[in-house]
Amino acid sequence: MRLYLSSSRFYAVAVQRDLFGEPVIVRCWGGRGSRLGGMTTEPFSWPRLHQIHKERRRHGYSLA
Repeated sequence: MRLYLSSSRFYAVAVQRDLFGEPVIVRCWGGRGSRLGGMTTEPFSWPRLHQIHKERRRHGYSLA
């Protein structure tokens, strides 16, 4: 799992298996100290995982 933090928000990315045994990317996000946030899953691919990493860095998040 990769955990990205900014001053007031967090973003977590993990690769897990779904109910059929296929790898998926699980993304969770929210406010630090807040109950707001969300979660989504999408099919796994290396290019998408690298794209997510670049997006988080561009939006000011740092790896924890």
